[in-house]
This record gives sequence, C-alpha cells and structure tokens, in this order.
Amino acid sequence: MSEKKLPSIDELLAQSDRVDDRLLADRRQKGGASGTSPRKGTSGNAERRVKAQDDWGLVEVTVDARGRVQEVAINADLAARTNLADLAEAMLQAARAAQSRADALSRS
Repeated sequence: MSEKKLPSIDELLAQSDRVDDRLLADRRQKGGASGTSPRKGTSGNAERRVKAQDDWGLVEVTVDARGRVQEVAINADLAARTNLADLAEAMLQAARAAQSRADALSRS
C-alpha cells in the first residue's frame, strides 16, 4: 500500500465485521451458508461460484468454477480512503485468490 494514512486496526476489524454480517445475511437469504455454492436452477461443479477478498477487505471477487470473474464488490467506506492504484491491487489480489480457490476445488 502507499504512504497514504490507512484506517486503524479497530476500524478495519469493525468494517470487516459489518461486511461479514452483510455477506452472511445475503447468503442466508439466497439459501446458502458457505462461500461456495451452486447457482440456483443448476447443478454440478460447472456452476459453482467461489468468493475471496483481498487482505484489506476492500474488494470481494466471485468467480465461476473455471475461474472467470462473475462479480466484483467494493467496500465503499474503505474505497473512499484508498487511491486507485491500491484499489486496483486489491482487485487483482481478490481475483487471484478466488481463482486459486476455484482451481483447488476443481482438482478435488
């Protein structure tokens, strides 16, 4: 990350808790409780989706079983205090993590 003032660890933990609570509520509403679940109306690994976040909780990326990006979610509170280069780095990190998880699942 750059020399820009970063949020405190307490701010990051509080933000992370809020994001986790929202994600869990969304998953419950959609009928799934894990970070990997098949899409409704389909079956098998072909439609499995995997989510991952960057280390700062700034970006969450969802990929399909082949590692193709399906969704990108940006934490608006953190993004407002982040420069574009760091946002881009966070996106890449989250995408690579999600793709790595999808690859590991397809091999198992």
